[in-house]
Amino acid sequence: MEKSASITVYLALVLTVLLSVLLTVIEAARTNAIRFQAECVTDMALQSALAEYHREVLEQYDLFLTDVSYGTSESSYALLEAHIRNYLDENLSADKAVTFGKPKDLLGMSAEEVKVLRSTGAADRNGEILEKLAAEYILDRYWMDSLSDMGPEIQIVENKGLLKNTMEQKRKQNEQAIKAVDTTVEDSEGKKKKIPVNNPADHVNSSRGSTGTLYLVTGGKPVSEKNIQPEDYISHRIVCERDGYLREEEALSLTEELAFREYLMEKCGNYLEPKENGALDYQMEYLIGGKSSDKENLRFVVNRLLLLRETANFMYLMQDNAKQAEAEAMAAALAVVIFFPELKDLIKLSILIAWSYAESVNDVRILLGGGKVPILKDSGSWNLGLKNALNLNLPNAGQSGGQEGLSYQMYLRLLLAFTDKYDRNFRFMDVLEMDIRLTEGNDTFCIDHCIHDFEAETVIGSTRGHRYTLVRMAGYQK
Repeated sequence: MEKSASITVYLALVLTVLLSVLLTVIEAARTNAIRFQAECVTDMALQSALAEYHREVLEQYDLFLTDVSYGTSESSYALLEAHIRNYLDENLSADKAVTFGKPKDLLGMSAEEVKVLRSTGAADRNGEILEKLAAEYILDRYWMDSLSDMGPEIQIVENKGLLKNTMEQKRKQNEQAIKAVDTTVEDSEGKKKKIPVNNPADHVNSSRGSTGTLYLVTGGKPVSEKNIQPEDYISHRIVCERDGYLREEEALSLTEELAFREYLMEKCGNYLEPKENGALDYQMEYLIGGKSSDKENLRFVVNRLLLLRETANFMYLMQDNAKQAEAEAMAAALAVVIFFPELKDLIKLSILIAWSYAESVNDVRILLGGGKVPILKDSGSWNLGLKNALNLNLPNAGQSGGQEGLSYQMYLRLLLAFTDKYDRNFRFMDVLEMDIRLTEGNDTFCIDHCIHDFEAETVIGSTRGHRYTLVRMAGYQK
């Protein structure tokens, strides 16, 4: 009997230890299961929220963005947090885990709190975030060598000051100098009279800045009459800023800047390739001009092109001895007729300025007709003779020049490079909002309500007494 009793006590002691170990292992397994489940459902909830990316933004602009307003005017994180909370509840619900029978919840988990801590907004840093995302899209699709560099052309424009308004100043100074010459003479009866100069350049110079210039360069083709209310878009409202970059901040590289310009050319319409079903047809012109109508934006771009071309053309004329001699002969003949030889040099300069402007009008006419024009001309690429130039007798659009040089789209790239970055980015965000708002259910869409990635904190509790706080980052990363 004593031997049997000792065995019973021994087994009781062993079973007590084994049972303690077993219960400890079970509780540890439960704790680890709760922790693992909390991490899994949090990750799944955040990824599910990202899966609600804006379909129209992806369809039209190939960008993954989540609209945290979900089609409302709400700009806070409240709706995003509610969506994440809903996904947590769905994934933690025990009755979703079985297809038959009564479920047994061994973990007793529930979502207690969801809070979005920070995010990267598409419109943050004056649109630089959107610019970077667009550049990444282009760089993923194309080799760098296939992008239009425009570096040499940009250098020419910068070094020669082709977009500085020096020609207008030069023309006005010359005209004032001509007017300052007293052409009063006495006739045979001793009466004084003023002899008109009849400057042959006056016809051309008087046409500058007229409303007919746009008609002239477009060859009379119809121009879009579409217009917008700029105050309806992001460039004219207070922007809802988020937090910029969540990850290590990097300034845009020159490669990314180049890629973004390529992106704009790909996604935005222009005069030769109008945007289909857009609020504006000439979106590239809007990026450069920022006016409220297609016509005004096209006029702005045309005037910029005229300025560039006139300066470049005048530089060529000052180097072409034959054309200078032609202008000098005309000026000398006129000065002799009116008996004021001191006007010869002034009239010659006036003729050269008018000639360069008429050639510029023809250049822009060629560009808008689908042809090409080199930045710097030579005798082979010059189109107008002096007589036709002074009469503004231009060839039919598309019938002169147009095979060598830059196309209209390339000149748009050039002008875009000299457009203020802040203005360009906000005008592009305007364009994006215009296009998306035209689609069903998106009439209140705002780009500054969209985010690219975010960081959230979730609190998961359990009826077993466990409580976990998790901080996770989620986003559309390559």
